[in-house]
Amino acid sequence: MLTSLRTRQGAGAGSAYIAGSFAVSGVLTYVFQSLSLHALGPAGYGPLALLWSTTFLTVQVLWVASTQTLGRYVAEREAQGQDWRPVISSVRRWQIGVVVVFVLATLLASPVLTDELFGNPWLTAAFVVAVAAYAPEYFRRGLFNGHHQSSRLGAQILAESSGRVLIASALLAAGLGVLGPAAAIVLAPLIGVLVVRPAPVEPPKREGEPFSAVNAFRFTGPVLACVAFAQALMNGGPILASLLGGTDAQVGLFGAALILTRVPQYVLSPAIGALLPHASRILSTQGSGAFDRFVLRAVGAVGLVGILMVGGTWALGEWGMTLFAGRDFDASREMLVTLAVLAAFYLMCDMLNQALFALGRARLAAFGWLIGLLVSAVCVAVLNVGTLERVSYSLALGTLAAAASQAAFYLTVRKRPTGRAEPVIDPEDPAIP
Repeated sequence: MLTSLRTRQGAGAGSAYIAGSFAVSGVLTYVFQSLSLHALGPAGYGPLALLWSTTFLTVQVLWVASTQTLGRYVAEREAQGQDWRPVISSVRRWQIGVVVVFVLATLLASPVLTDELFGNPWLTAAFVVAVAAYAPEYFRRGLFNGHHQSSRLGAQILAESSGRVLIASALLAAGLGVLGPAAAIVLAPLIGVLVVRPAPVEPPKREGEPFSAVNAFRFTGPVLACVAFAQALMNGGPILASLLGGTDAQVGLFGAALILTRVPQYVLSPAIGALLPHASRILSTQGSGAFDRFVLRAVGAVGLVGILMVGGTWALGEWGMTLFAGRDFDASREMLVTLAVLAAFYLMCDMLNQALFALGRARLAAFGWLIGLLVSAVCVAVLNVGTLERVSYSLALGTLAAAASQAAFYLTVRKRPTGRAEPVIDPEDPAIP
């Protein structure tokens, strides 16, 4: 238990601590992946890549809503001196219901999941248990956010990522193969929850109104749609490659290349997500002209980063792949550059999302992502190339379409903000590189 952490911190100190935690957690996550890649090889890593992608895509879709709702409404009621416990009780009941439905549904679908996706009943079981295990972990993140316990949130993130590395290292050394890192994925969120507990909070001064998590989720729905669509484009590649008939070795190679080329995107996404409050203040205090200039500068900076990402991957990607994954992972420069383009356009979408959120246009941001998904699906259907090329081209073109759509939406509505506040997205989950 961590009992010496401070319950309250200033916003600056809390943000710095979270940023540092994200950075260290990112390094640990890549250590976990690199250990698995070197130990398992392309064919052995393929099932793990599927487990990783499927687990965290599902986790984001199911549990981000609870984190967002707790973070917003607990903080709001606490600041007003109202009882925040109805918020916690409502979200807990909703989350338990979703866990039950998810477990029952996946158990019924487990033969299909095993035959068509994972190829191993133990990996199917690991998927079910891991997604369920992340429910309390994301619930706890929401509590930490709502009570402004930044140190504890950062400590939980670090406990999860370091626990994953330690368990995987021990089980791989014991010769358990893919089941070693699979067990680490399952146990890591439980370690974070058990090791780091919430600090005592001053009791509320007065009663609060009844709270409905369902109504709150309707408000955050467009933002959650953005999360779901974005995760499908960014994490769905290994799953799509498998469904299109790719071998375990091909899926493993694609998963390793995807993770490597996402390094800059993973580092910068939390910083881009943190621009929303700043953008909203500029719009409300300085007007649309200053807001346009701010967005233009931000888009220019993200565009420059994207160019550097693609250029750096073209020059150093094959060397980086050998260092990160080993000589058995022979990814072509073409595929690495295409996946770098995917990550670069994802960053641009992330930036444009913040602008649309500040204008009160989260539905348009979600629609842009949906257009990208549809374009990607069409490309999968019509492209007549190899499996990995087909998947990488389709995802890159999908994110390009999403970025172009969101840019067009922004140019259309930038003078006409709705005046309605949009929910704030937390920085990207550090467990998902």
